[in-house]
Parts: sequence; C-alpha cells; structure tokens
Amino acid sequence: MDFCHGRLREEAVQFGSRSSLQGVITDPPEASGNGNLPAFIFLNAGIVHRVGPHRLFVKLARRLAGIGFSSLRFDHSGIGDSQARDDNLPFEKSSVEETREAMSCLQRLRSCQKFVIVGLCSGTLTSFRTACCDSRVVGLVLLNGLLESADDLSQETKSYLIDRKIARSYWHTKIFHLPSWLKVAQGRADYRKIVRVFYSQLNGLLGKKRREAAGLKPVAVELRSLMERGANLLFVYSEGTGVAEYFRLSLAAEVAGLRPRERARVEFVEADHTFTLIRYQEDVLKLVCGWARGNVWAK
Repeated sequence: MDFCHGRLREEAVQFGSRSSLQGVITDPPEASGNGNLPAFIFLNAGIVHRVGPHRLFVKLARRLAGIGFSSLRFDHSGIGDSQARDDNLPFEKSSVEETREAMSCLQRLRSCQKFVIVGLCSGTLTSFRTACCDSRVVGLVLLNGLLESADDLSQETKSYLIDRKIARSYWHTKIFHLPSWLKVAQGRADYRKIVRVFYSQLNGLLGKKRREAAGLKPVAVELRSLMERGANLLFVYSEGTGVAEYFRLSLAAEVAGLRPRERARVEFVEADHTFTLIRYQEDVLKLVCGWARGNVWAK
C-alpha cells in the first residue's frame, strides 16, 4: 500500500526473515532521485513508534526526500506495529540483526547499496553497533547519542555526569542570575550543593588526565575504525543534558582527534532530550539535511 504526500511517495512495507517487521519507505520525486546516494534508516527511540518523538522522524524523512534521499522508518520487534520475536534473542543482538534486514529490504526494493542510520537516544547505540559490523553503513546521525550501554557505565561516572550537568546549569544560568546572588548574600544558598559541584569540576579536570594516560576506550577504537572505512558521522547533542556531558567526558577528545576532521561533525543545540518544540525540531531538520546535502556522497 502506498500514497503520495505532495510530490513524495510513501509505501508501507513488511519485511524481515519472519516478515514480521513493519515500516514505511519515503521516496523523493522520481526525477530527482539519485541512485548513488545512500538511503537513510530510522530506528526506534526507545519504545516510541517509528514516527519518532513528536513525529520528528516523519518530518525528517520527508525533508530528506525533498533533497533526493530515500529512507525507511521501521519498528523493531515488539514495538509499534511489528510482531514480537519468539526466539528469545537479546535486544542488543536482535536490534542489530533487524537493522541489517532493513538495509537488505531497501537494497532489494530500491537497489540502494549504501546507508546512513539515524538514531535518537537508545537508537544511537544500535546504529553504532550496526555500523561496526556492516560495511554498507557509510554514515551515522547520532541524536543525543550514548554509544555505550548505560548498564556498563560505572556509578562513579554516572554521579560525575549528574554533577557536571548541575555545574553547567550554574555556569550558564545562575552565575548571571541576580536572585541567585541575592540568595548567597542572604545566606539562603545551598552551599553544600555548590561545594559538591565545584569539587566535581576540579576532580573532572584531574580525572581527564588520568583517562588520557589510560589510553583509548573501545568505543573510540571503533569510531576510528569507522572513519578509516570512510564513514561520515554527525553528532547532535542537546546542551545541558546528561548525554551531552557523557560526550564531553568520554568521546570529545577522541572525536576531535579523528581524521579526516570533516568526516566527524559535532553540534550542540538548545533543546530538550527529544526535541519537543517545533523550533528545536527545525534546527535538527536543517542540521541533518545540510549535512546530508554537503557530504562527500553528494559531490
């Protein structure tokens, strides 16, 4: 079943080894399509249906189609319209397998050979894992990306990220906020919290040296491997969120050292975690489409 949205065409598809996965392909107007361009694959953000949080993925898929890119938005097993699996395969493995099946679906139906995977929050981990094991992936769009399982982060790291988030709030808002200084002058400030936050900042600077001395993390090694393979990466983080602090703590130095630099782009934007407001979404649409249009595959 398919229908036209303006000049764009959207088609509902069912695919996978069990024909149990449901998705929607969005195609550009036939005349403007370019068979050499990669297709985009959109992954679920947590348990949110394939439309994405606040329909962000629908808007992005259609905007990309307008500049010549096909895409597939689909639901992993047990999410949205896709049936649950019956083989007890862990999600960390089944999600990668299903993403590869989504690529094969577009390869079969649209003759696409290269792919860019788009993930938001938990979807970025699946995007990253898939890219590491499938050379058809030539790009990643990582929206508020966490490239390690949260379960693998130490409690020390989690506490540090929380304190960093609080500290950044102090630096960006309260330090220039007159009522906050009035509280200090009147003795009504939370001094214990302030001391903890600034101690965390100092400890973070010292810890950075220790991390540098310890060598590259496995995630950084895999990122370098992707770059050497020719993949292009776009990181977009909402300023002031825990995942933004995760990036600064764990990945910023490694990403800055990736070569060639133009293949790894990092943007921090004013937004909440799921880009709720229309203006937040518009910023993401412009960033992703500008990146897609200006990338090496479009030349």
